Amino acid sequence: MYKKILITGGSGFLGRNIIPICKKDYKVLAPRSKTFDLYDYKKTLSYLKRHKPDLIIHGAAYYGGININVEEPANLFHHNTLMTTNLFEAAAKTGVEKIISIGSACAYPGDIVGDMKEEDFWSGPMHHSVIGYGSSKKIQLIAQESYYKQYGLKGNHLALTNLYGPHDVFTEYRSHVVPALIKRFSDERSNPSITNWGDGSAIREFIYVKDAAQAICKFIELEHDLQPVNIGTGVGTSIKELAELTGKYMNYQGALKWDTTKPNGVPRKVLNISRMREKIPNFKPIDFEVGLKLTIDWYLENKKEADARK
Repeated sequence: MYKKILITGGSGFLGRNIIPICKKDYKVLAPRSKTFDLYDYKKTLSYLKRHKPDLIIHGAAYYGGININVEEPANLFHHNTLMTTNLFEAAAKTGVEKIISIGSACAYPGDIVGDMKEEDFWSGPMHHSVIGYGSSKKIQLIAQESYYKQYGLKGNHLALTNLYGPHDVFTEYRSHVVPALIKRFSDERSNPSITNWGDGSAIREFIYVKDAAQAICKFIELEHDLQPVNIGTGVGTSIKELAELTGKYMNYQGALKWDTTKPNGVPRKVLNISRMREKIPNFKPIDFEVGLKLTIDWYLENKKEADARK
């Protein structure tokens, strides 16, 4: 059994939900970037030498929705790849036993028809809309395989679907579709119509952030296995349905319009979760509508705080 766990990105959207779960059974390290700078290899190495974690959950990431993926593919690739390579190199040199790497459905090929299965991970190129971020997540898995082969650094690679929930990033530039829509409906609730990107046909899968954190923590004591494991619900929702549900729960009375000059992104992104069910059979995420309502209620009660988070 592991004793001391380091969580990268511990102050972030996902990390802050992982910490309280891990604290029940382990000593947890969740340093801020001022004391644990993953962009600086020497500082990363120094921190690991001093604190000697047994296991690392690598959740730190530079990320965002379709806006940032279109505008900053190189930044997404560079920041995430640099953090990953520095962490794995330092971990291998300091006796870390295992890294649970938080991957993404964005790393899958963009032309998959049907649900995304783990065996399809390397079957083709990613969709052009997520090439920078998706490539950085593929490199995470390459790092895991390489450092296990050379140094015996064990691990699991978890490919997460879209997260949503309280404390997400709601600013338009960096937000994913759920928080972006919630903020838009809140800010424009008096407008006779609200215009959304694309035509609404794109299908996405969503998992409540607390559920994702629970799933991740269940892998701490599971055996080393570098075949990716999808973490999601296996349920797809069209962006049009999502907008309609958000409007319903926020009591919006106006019309929904669609700007078809804006991109839809990948037409369909839903994970096959058969392997997840085999690995963690007792894991049952909440229904999307329940989680969406919880997220909306939290946002409306904490709008000032939520809008200030970058």
